[in-house]
Amino acid sequence: MNNITLTVKIERAISELRRGGKLVVSDNYSGISILLFAAELIDNKTIEQLSNLALSRPNIIISRNRCNAIGIKNATGPCSILINNTWTLNDILSLCMPLTGHFIPKIEGALIESNEGIVSSCILLLRQSRLLPAGLMTVISNVSIENINKWAFNKNLINVDVSDIRSYEKIKANNLNMAVKVKVPLSYTENCEIIIFRPKDGGNEHFCLVFGKNRTLKKNNALLRIHSQCITGDVLDSLKCDCGQQLKESIKIMAEADEGVLIYLAQEGRDIGLLNKLRAYSLQDKGMDTVEANQDLGFNDDERLYYPAKEILSQLNIKDVELITNNPKKVEHLKNLGINVTKRIPIKINPNKHNEKYLETKRKKSGHML
Repeated sequence: MNNITLTVKIERAISELRRGGKLVVSDNYSGISILLFAAELIDNKTIEQLSNLALSRPNIIISRNRCNAIGIKNATGPCSILINNTWTLNDILSLCMPLTGHFIPKIEGALIESNEGIVSSCILLLRQSRLLPAGLMTVISNVSIENINKWAFNKNLINVDVSDIRSYEKIKANNLNMAVKVKVPLSYTENCEIIIFRPKDGGNEHFCLVFGKNRTLKKNNALLRIHSQCITGDVLDSLKCDCGQQLKESIKIMAEADEGVLIYLAQEGRDIGLLNKLRAYSLQDKGMDTVEANQDLGFNDDERLYYPAKEILSQLNIKDVELITNNPKKVEHLKNLGINVTKRIPIKINPNKHNEKYLETKRKKSGHML
């Protein structure tokens, strides 16, 4: 399978999960195939439908962080949970996501799964779909791995392999194409050009701003900001975070220097998506901090990957950068991808009464240097 075919197939699988469809996931190494369904989209008929199709009863699968949130302590990987016949729909949902006004049922059968197995790959695919990392998984007991493609085709189901899921994000980034570039004057400077990068599979687009009168990029020690999309902060000027302020300050720094590149990645909410970010906001309103809220939903504190940024810098022929960031982990991510960060340039943001706790959590728990 070539790279474009692989990413298109995973994009189709993501679309299927997001619309409440069933998906076949296979592991050729172990010889196991399963049906996967997004937990947050289940209804009263889902368990019966999965059972009848696969001839086995589904389990709940949840991420390691969600395991810890519901009291399965010291989980080293995702968990699969046996569904009690007496559980209601809300009982099942309460295990998979925070559910207001509903107690989590007693769990009698929970198995901690490998971080490399098919359950882990299913959790990863759900996250890639910007869905909660929780699902229903049913082993397809009546079909061999050799015949699973034909079976899935006859049932009008998409079949993906765990190896495709694991390689998807890196391959997708490598498929970015420079689609268009055009001069766009900004309030800070008229010397700005925007470049759009579109993946060949038609997925999310990223863009960058290039600053400078001649827009001649420095190859060594280029001024760089990698900024992840934040609709609430960047567009609506939300006071709950400092994203919009960081974006504007970075543009100001580059405008005054008359050089630099700002890469804007489609990674809303540290790459959990806008809907899940607002779910986290709801939990923060009840007293959690931003890290606790993400983990209660089953996510990591930060789910972002920087493969697209590496590819964009590669296409711009930039290897050495001075990075505008307060996040030392971002510096390490870039270094691990082969980008030489010669200097870190901090951004000073004055807190307000709405984001003081958020900024303090970033400093204490996420290691941001504020």
